[in-house]
Amino acid sequence: MGLVVYTQILYPMLILLAARSRNSGEDASAEPASWPMVSLIIPAYNEEAVLEEKLRNALALDYPAEKLEIVVASDASDDRTAEIAESYHSKGVQLLLFTERRGKASVLNDAITETDAEILFLCDANVMFRPDALKRMVAHFQNDQVGAISGDVRLNSKYSNFGIGESLYYKIERKIHEGESRIGSMMGVDGGMYVIRRELFLPLDADTILDDFVTSMNVLQQGSRIFYEKNAIANENGTPTARQEYRRRIRLTAGAVQTVWRRKYPSIFNPILFWQFVSHKLLRWLEPIFLLVLLLSNSVLLSIHPVYVGLFLIQVAFYGIACVAVYSLRLRETKLGGIVFYFAMSHVAMAYGLWKGIFNTQRVTWNRTGRTAEIERVQLGRR
Repeated sequence: MGLVVYTQILYPMLILLAARSRNSGEDASAEPASWPMVSLIIPAYNEEAVLEEKLRNALALDYPAEKLEIVVASDASDDRTAEIAESYHSKGVQLLLFTERRGKASVLNDAITETDAEILFLCDANVMFRPDALKRMVAHFQNDQVGAISGDVRLNSKYSNFGIGESLYYKIERKIHEGESRIGSMMGVDGGMYVIRRELFLPLDADTILDDFVTSMNVLQQGSRIFYEKNAIANENGTPTARQEYRRRIRLTAGAVQTVWRRKYPSIFNPILFWQFVSHKLLRWLEPIFLLVLLLSNSVLLSIHPVYVGLFLIQVAFYGIACVAVYSLRLRETKLGGIVFYFAMSHVAMAYGLWKGIFNTQRVTWNRTGRTAEIERVQLGRR
């Protein structure tokens, strides 16, 4: 119980209190004398629903056009992804067309070798930037200690059937990111939008599941920091259904196990970063085990003291609400039901992800979630 309380409540409080007492000096970076060359790389698999909007959004960035190259790397897409990207060739968009589907890690490796910019701007196809987002992130590279910068990717959950719980989760996460980057380093970029110094990007193993997290740990292991720029804002449509979010959480946790097996985490000789990693990541990944042990041990202690009966009933009621919310969308739309459902669903998925990660059964190729146009068609069909 102590581990669960520490992970969910005490660590966020400690990191925020520590951050308040320390000013990173990086909140208002002045513009550099000259902007560096940036390669914006968009890995894409069957992204016809959003790619045209994405390219228009990228071309509208407030960044010197001669210093920005845009590359679409298609991972054997079998829809109109390549056709749409090719139609923007006259506007400077480059298309890298791969005929064999291999997964995001391999696509990134090959796409990066085709560019020579000193700064890499990596993102997802369905993430739409505000015009000033790139400048706000790149400005931090004036600090030689900063190796990567992540922005604030805000989820639009209006199509989601579990949005209340997800929204609260990400609000807390962003506060933790801000605090971590002040006192040490952000523990992992948001893969939807981040920039990294080219020399710090190390080629990824072809079977890498969490490319953004492995890249983040590589940055830290090379002695650089990851900074969170809260004013670099982008928008993304959230995962529309709980079933898809469940599968996404499984993949994330399986990838987390893979990173631990491969020792992709800060050194114990860097105590602040190691503490942040253990508290924010490792203990959270292990939390399904803590919760199961808590429930089972509590059941054994029921006859010892009434306090154990009360704690057990609280747990039973909590999971009972989650079970009802699986079938009741109306309950999920309440604050209590939405938060309880998202917490329980995430931890069940994490438990399965731990299993898949330990036995290495998670596929490397990714199945993207529904995009805007597709979600709207589903919603109209339901009506």
